[in-house]
Amino acid sequence: MNTKSGGARIGVNTPFYYRDILVDGAIATDGVQWSTVATVGTTAAEVFSKFIDPGVTVGVKKMYCAFSERFTGLNGSFVASMNYYWQARTEAKVPSGGQGNLANLTGAWVNLTGTYQKAVGTLVDSDDTPNGYAAVASIPYAPIRVRLMAVGIQAAVMTGKIKNSSIVELMGNVIPGV
Repeated sequence: MNTKSGGARIGVNTPFYYRDILVDGAIATDGVQWSTVATVGTTAAEVFSKFIDPGVTVGVKKMYCAFSERFTGLNGSFVASMNYYWQARTEAKVPSGGQGNLANLTGAWVNLTGTYQKAVGTLVDSDDTPNGYAAVASIPYAPIRVRLMAVGIQAAVMTGKIKNSSIVELMGNVIPGV
């Protein structure tokens, strides 16, 4: 049997499952690791970004996301809303043209969640845990990159970070020869 890089035989669907814990680090006394803190102002800012590389190119069939984020410094002294959303895009090498030819594919950013509008009111901190299966029609291949974007209510006073319980699971088939 001839196998190509990626450990799969051409013409044979090889099921693949990959789970990425988005945040890791040293063991914490309370069992919680957080990503680096990012400051957010009144324009859309990237709070978190991670390249998720399962080690092979995967034709994505399903993607499950469970995110847990915390925003602080919301300034509960006036009524307003802060907004945030999660996005993903393909960043993979895919077959192109003839035998063994590969092309880099960087897809457009696709929203994994809607834009959440969080009414601040008297809130100073906000913790949320959006999760579920994401539509994958516009994310056909992995490796992928995921990111959390946010817009604050005042210039550079809000911060955001994500928790070690945040995961992305990819289910699909290995693409042979990549």
